[in-house]
Amino acid sequence: MSLKSVLRKYLQILGKMVSIPHKKIYNAYIIETYNYASIKNSIKEFAISCGLDAKLVESENHPDIFYIESPDDNIPIDTIRRDVVDTAAFSPKISDRKIYMIYDSVNLGEAAQNAMLKTLEEPPIFDTFFLVTSNANKLLETIRSRCITIKDNEDIDYKSILQLEFLKDAVFALANAKYSSESDKMNFAENFAGKDNSLKDLIRFYRYLLRDAMIYKMTLSKKNLYLKEIIDDIINISNAYDLKEMGKLVDSLNILADVNRNNVNKKIAVFNFLGV
Repeated sequence: MSLKSVLRKYLQILGKMVSIPHKKIYNAYIIETYNYASIKNSIKEFAISCGLDAKLVESENHPDIFYIESPDDNIPIDTIRRDVVDTAAFSPKISDRKIYMIYDSVNLGEAAQNAMLKTLEEPPIFDTFFLVTSNANKLLETIRSRCITIKDNEDIDYKSILQLEFLKDAVFALANAKYSSESDKMNFAENFAGKDNSLKDLIRFYRYLLRDAMIYKMTLSKKNLYLKEIIDDIINISNAYDLKEMGKLVDSLNILADVNRNNVNKKIAVFNFLGV
């Protein structure tokens, strides 16, 4: 095993969420979801994988985890300044990492979001921020541009997804897109379009696959994955891309969805998406 492979495995085990190609730790995430309980469990698993004491994490009494939410649909700027901005620069109290969970981030007013910008842009290496929201589009573009977005807000029809005829080919095409030739990408696009497959189904499958790959990469656990039946494929995608790259793929899926609504050439649309 190469030194690079050993380093990657070691860092993943530590849960540091490191991008090997860029040698950078990504510290800010937007998770768009209606299922807060599931995502909260995934974030707890991430915390434990980072070495935070499991009992304190599970009991929600860990001094290095901050829960920011408001019962009245408003998270005031004073709360963000006190609990986020003013604490971010201080080292963790008993562990190697501090974690901030902000629910529901759509309740952050514009002033509160602006107050967080510099912290999200230049976060201390020991801080990780999770902005959990029902609608990421309601957050400022300046906030979204500083975060990796994970989509988790669509209904999951497991049976129909796992029976998609193109599933294996679609996984292979995405897992190898960074290294495939233009002709290989076009071959997949032509085969996909030629069999009258639904572009909407491909987008839906890739959304779930990337969501699970991101959660797996963050937690190294399959406990909260939707598509556990294809765990090997999820791991392949998780290994093929770092979290920042997967975030960009999610953004590209949004563009592909817009393209689909405009009824453009399906083959070209798929080929362009794979040009990651």
